[in-house]
Parts: sequence; C-alpha cells; structure tokens
Amino acid sequence: MKLAGIIGTAVLSLTLGAAAPVYAQEEHQQEEHGQQEEKKAQPEKPSQQEEKHAQQDEKKAQQEKPAQQEEKHAQQEEKQAQHEKSGQHEQQAQRADSNHGRIPDDRFRANFGREHVFVINRPVIIEGQPRFQYGGYWFGFSQPWPVGWLYTDNVYVDYVDGGYFLYNPFHPGIRVVIIVI
Repeated sequence: MKLAGIIGTAVLSLTLGAAAPVYAQEEHQQEEHGQQEEKKAQPEKPSQQEEKHAQQDEKKAQQEKPAQQEEKHAQQEEKQAQHEKSGQHEQQAQRADSNHGRIPDDRFRANFGREHVFVINRPVIIEGQPRFQYGGYWFGFSQPWPVGWLYTDNVYVDYVDGGYFLYNPFHPGIRVVIIVI
C-alpha cells in the first residue's frame, strides 16, 4: 500500500513538474505578444542609444578620412620616388656611356645580347669597385647587385636606351646599369 502511494505521488509530481514549464512558456509568449502590439501602437522613435551609435559612427568616418588622405599622399610620394629612381638609373646609364668605352656594333652583335648568356662567378674588386670581364671587355657596376640574383646565374649584356645593362633571364624586369671600362 505504501508503495502504491509513493508511486502515485511520484507520477503526480512529474505531471505537475512537466506542466509548470509549459504554462510558464505560454505566459511568456503572451507577454511578448502584448509587448509587440504596444510597440506597433507607438510611433517609432530612435532611442538615445541608437543616436549615440550614429554619432560615434560619424566620428569614426571623419577620423578615417584624414587617414585615407594620408595613405593616398604616401602612395603618390612612393610613385614619384619610383619615377625619380628610374630616371636616375637612366641618367647613370647615359653618364656611363659618355664617360666610358663603347663596344663597336659588329663586336657587340658577335658577343653580346640576349642570345649570348654567360656566368660571372665572382666579380673582381679593383680600386674598391666590383668588375667582371666578358667578351674581351671589362665591365663595372654602377648600382648594387640585385637581391635574389646569384653570381652563378646566367646573365647577358645588352645595349638599351644609350646604355649598357646586365640582365638575368630568371628575373625579368630587373636590370643593372654597367659601364665599359
């Protein structure tokens, strides 16, 4: 008999325990529905927090504008520096050609150009300047050896825009100003 009472009490407790959350959920849904109807009835106005967020966004946008202008200015300066640098290389080539030797056209075609690649191996330092010899001529460098180039890479000498340049087929677009000594 006691066992039946305990089981009955347990079943009743479980039933009431399961029903209580369902009732609470229904009550919560009714409250939310009522709040939504109240919001619809009131005209929509931005809250103070929304206004603060909008003001903060405007301030951020105003702060970003000078940063963007500075970035554009820096990019323009970089382009100008690159243009000046390329102009300096061309001037160096012209000065190198006017102050130093010139290879006759027939000898140049026979020993130099894209089809005549060679390896420098080790440049020789004479009077503090690196030099190398190829095709019966000594060449000096008018600018530093490029990063990524190896002395064991195939290179060739070409005459472009009134000056001599050293090219590396493995690194197209990069050339080194050289002079005939």
